[in-house]
Amino acid sequence: MSRASQSALERYVSRRGGDPDRLRPHSGDPGGSQAPSSGRNRPWSLLAVLIPALLLGLTVWGLYPRTSHPLDLTYEVDLGAAPRGILTITMIAEGKLPDELDLEFAPGVYAETRDGVEVHTPEAFLLLEDGSRGRALPLSPTPDGWRLHASGASRVGVSYRIDLTLAPGMEQDVRMHITAPVNGGLRAAGYEIFLEPVGRPTGTLTVAVHNPGNLPFLVPWPALVDRNLAAAAVADSARDPVGPASIAPGLPGFRPETSTADGRGGQGPRLPDTHPVAASLLYHPRDLADLNNALLVCGDIRTAASQARDTVIRFATDRQWYFPVDLAVDLVRRIARTEIGFFGDAPTRQITVMLAANTVTAEGGFDCYGLHTGSSVLVMLHPETTWEQFTGNVASVIAHEMFHGWLGEAIPQTDPQTLWFTEGATTWYAARMLTAAGVWTPEYAREVLQGRLARDYAGNPLMGRMPIATAASEVMASAGQVRFAYAGGVAACMALDQHLAAATGMMRPLDEVLRYLYTERAGAPFDRHALQAAILTVTGVDCAGWLDAHVYGHSPLAPLDRLI
Repeated sequence: MSRASQSALERYVSRRGGDPDRLRPHSGDPGGSQAPSSGRNRPWSLLAVLIPALLLGLTVWGLYPRTSHPLDLTYEVDLGAAPRGILTITMIAEGKLPDELDLEFAPGVYAETRDGVEVHTPEAFLLLEDGSRGRALPLSPTPDGWRLHASGASRVGVSYRIDLTLAPGMEQDVRMHITAPVNGGLRAAGYEIFLEPVGRPTGTLTVAVHNPGNLPFLVPWPALVDRNLAAAAVADSARDPVGPASIAPGLPGFRPETSTADGRGGQGPRLPDTHPVAASLLYHPRDLADLNNALLVCGDIRTAASQARDTVIRFATDRQWYFPVDLAVDLVRRIARTEIGFFGDAPTRQITVMLAANTVTAEGGFDCYGLHTGSSVLVMLHPETTWEQFTGNVASVIAHEMFHGWLGEAIPQTDPQTLWFTEGATTWYAARMLTAAGVWTPEYAREVLQGRLARDYAGNPLMGRMPIATAASEVMASAGQVRFAYAGGVAACMALDQHLAAATGMMRPLDEVLRYLYTERAGAPFDRHALQAAILTVTGVDCAGWLDAHVYGHSPLAPLDRLI
């Protein structure tokens, strides 16, 4: 079991075999324990407080030593009280259980605090052959979850409730707002709501959703079936758990509503009708990472969907906006198709973008926040955002978070010393993707990038005093350090691309490095060694000395002349 005092990031690195002590700020590091604050409408700095839970907490499971006895897991999610902000979940574990079984949530918010999402003490019980509840089983708390005393049982259930009614509004840490009530229901990150057995391999994974109120319901997998098709779904999942054959007529539908162009009433474009709402659904995540990399949303939501190659692109919102929703749907589709085209395909069969109101009311907060959980992107924006603000600011957040589906998820971030690359490259490529998609003009993209580089890198007092990699590794540092880390990461990625181009004659060598990391190393831990090895393989250039000087050292980068 991990130490209770470890942060989510420390637990993550420890479970990956790293040294969590490296993550603790030294006494000489400026701003190491301060929470960031910033001005508003900044296309890349608004992610300052997101990285720990989002990049490092959501792709983490499968981290414990394996045994030879896998457990089949079924999670029954009851939406009956969802309109009141309450979820009831029952985890059913079947197989050869040990006498004692530890249960934990994946590292994330729960590793640091339970404020905002209240989990009621679970109860455990035997399950009899007919599925009925048997005698109660002892369940004792541990620093990171609970210990089930199973006494060698072969089938047990653990039932618990998650109460979201106490979600704080003044809490500045945006991670505290991922799982929260929404209009008519709630949204929940998978890593915050699913208890999992520690130290045991998993066999079949099933999520059964009971939806007695026929609430519109959204999950990030297209392979959803109703109970009438359960047998077919099980058979199909054995062949291809996320393949097209799993998409059945029982796909959940959503009550279409009218959106308005000005938010003040009147008829506007309608989102298309979809299938009827299913009262009970089943889906089969591929593994525990799939289970955790999920954003489940139910309530008064409206959706639209399109297709890019084999990937479903789904848009959802729970409210009306001051801009036409169909324009936002088209923008999301264009960004997704551009990023899929860059890499050649998507790491998941569905990409979901959810627009919601920004509920962070802390002083110094942002107008817009972006978060990603696997293939799901949650964007919380000011309710009065205009279309001009959406295309100029919110679009960059969507492109950034969506790009993390490849760099950060499929290419999993494990070492905080390479956060400069994960965030810097994602920010730079987001601007390039928006330009390629026709959302931004090249002139506007250059203006945005030049402005941020001048203010947050070249004009930052930390330049030459703190290495870019060090600044980026301290994800909850002061506002000035966070801005320096993001801008420095962007500058370093641009400069590295130009350095490699000068050495090889390649047009955009870093593009090929990213594609190589995705196609050849997807799923493998990403650290400095992996980056250097990929660059050497793709370009033949040993960049260790350049990185030592400009990223891990104090040598400033020369002014850049090629931004887009």
